[in-house]
Amino acid sequence: MKTKTKRKNDLWIFAIDGPIKSGMEFTLADELETFLHQSDVPKIIVDMKKVPFINSAALGIFLSIFREVEKKNGRFGICSLSADVENLLEITKLDSVLEVFKNQEDAVESFQD
Repeated sequence: MKTKTKRKNDLWIFAIDGPIKSGMEFTLADELETFLHQSDVPKIIVDMKKVPFINSAALGIFLSIFREVEKKNGRFGICSLSADVENLLEITKLDSVLEVFKNQEDAVESFQD
């Protein structure tokens, strides 16, 4: 798993490349948590265009980050999901909790409104 970050004004875009497997969740959590402290009202989009697979621990990380962002009245969204990841979110019902976008452009547009 590789990550790449870019910032657009008050919005952080966090792109992940590769599967999120056992042991990688801690790195993912650490990297996402740094964005929580960059702003009083964090806005974070996780682009998963190049993520074929995530494990349940990664889902837990996303939910945890979502809760922390929500406490600060920010927004947390994920976009560009593979069919397998999208199916996993549906099965776990997290697609009704997290903001899920078709692609990065849609997510950015929504966050800038």
